[in-house]
Amino acid sequence: IEFYLASIAPKYASLTPAQRAKDAQFMCLKESALRGLAGPLFGGKDKEGIRAAAKKCFAILEGILPESGFVNGLDYPTVADLAIVNVCEAYMPFGASYKHGEVDLAKDYPKLVAHCERTKADEDVGRAVSESTTMTVPFFGM
Repeated sequence: IEFYLASIAPKYASLTPAQRAKDAQFMCLKESALRGLAGPLFGGKDKEGIRAAAKKCFAILEGILPESGFVNGLDYPTVADLAIVNVCEAYMPFGASYKHGEVDLAKDYPKLVAHCERTKADEDVGRAVSESTTMTVPFFGM
């Protein structure tokens, strides 16, 4: 769904193929993190499994995030930046994994959190996150 929406969003119409590829890379890394965390979360709330998956996935993400600005170097966030917001803000399965794995994102992955905060500082993104009625909703006792 993300790939499709990114391809038709007017704001992203002028992205270069390289920028679209970078967005795709981050979308796929987010999905890898989701899979890595969901397995131990739904497989018994395995704290060590969650922590290991977070370490593996987030080391990669932090290694390719810019120190400042947005992933594609534009004045506005693209889907790559939004993927980081999803990883940091969405409760299912991310937040539930952090809760049950006792993962402190701010302490353990400060670059990830800093990038999320920069992205949320964008007026449109901040509004979408603050107005969401589903982003932080737990699921089945998580």
